[in-house]
Amino acid sequence: MRPVTSEDLKRHAPEAPDPYWQESFFIGWYDARRRVGGHHHISFCPYERLAHVWSLVSVDGVVAARSQENAIPMPDADLDDVTVGVLRFTSGDGGRSVGLRVSGDVEVSIDYRAFTDPLTLDFNPGGLQFGKGHYESMGWMSGTVRVGDRTIAVAGSAWQDHSWGPRKLASHKSGRYFWAAFGDDLAFSVYGLDDENGRNSFGYVLEKGAIHRIVDATFGAQVADDGVSPVAMDARVYTDARRAWRVTGRADSNALVGGAGWADGGDFFGMNGLMQYECGGRLGEGLFELTELRTPLPRHMKELNLKA
Repeated sequence: MRPVTSEDLKRHAPEAPDPYWQESFFIGWYDARRRVGGHHHISFCPYERLAHVWSLVSVDGVVAARSQENAIPMPDADLDDVTVGVLRFTSGDGGRSVGLRVSGDVEVSIDYRAFTDPLTLDFNPGGLQFGKGHYESMGWMSGTVRVGDRTIAVAGSAWQDHSWGPRKLASHKSGRYFWAAFGDDLAFSVYGLDDENGRNSFGYVLEKGAIHRIVDATFGAQVADDGVSPVAMDARVYTDARRAWRVTGRADSNALVGGAGWADGGDFFGMNGLMQYECGGRLGEGLFELTELRTPLPRHMKELNLKA
């Protein structure tokens, strides 16, 4: 992990034409006290000169607005001010500040401020193929959501990222991921993602200004009868500083997330739990994403003497 550079914050370009090369920008947020949250993702494919939008807004535990657009003309604008479909992102201050405006039947206007400078992570551990570059941050958000004649003032927590490079979503077989913010002195971004050979655990814990790298994590996920929706979790998080935390949480509601990938690299399908968390007597909020295994892996095929 390292701090971002000014070049990281800009749009990128592939070194050569590559149908798998993409660039994505995302913010997810939740105000647990008011039960309002959102998940907003844009992605660019220079090879196709196309962009897509995956976006939803949840109000009172129900998805009140969704946009799934997979073939929007790719804009030329940089990430300091870019509009794709219903989403407009602005960013500045070294990546620590992001503005989001969502148009449509449900209108969103929020501003995000990261607890720290964004941090880069290796997004290709093991056999995962998610991109050459990736940075992310956690922080506070505030703003308004308008639903019909109702305007809701929101103030909660958020997680933001920017990734670029060749991406094959099919390399991700299953997994768990959560972010949980308890304040600017304690926040978690924890991945446990499986490729065909097993689990890859990574991420970080922010504690009183220090960044601790995650070396292992268990999630203790409870899944609803539909086989995909998170109900609760009881996670153990272990870091390189020999520090460990127990984080528990329950889903206030769930929202389906994902969409089409680029080329034949696979699509993405998962479920986000909009969560209330507890850790050491403190209350937090965030999202918990489940992607359940849906087909046998090569090791399963071998054990069962099945042909690919």
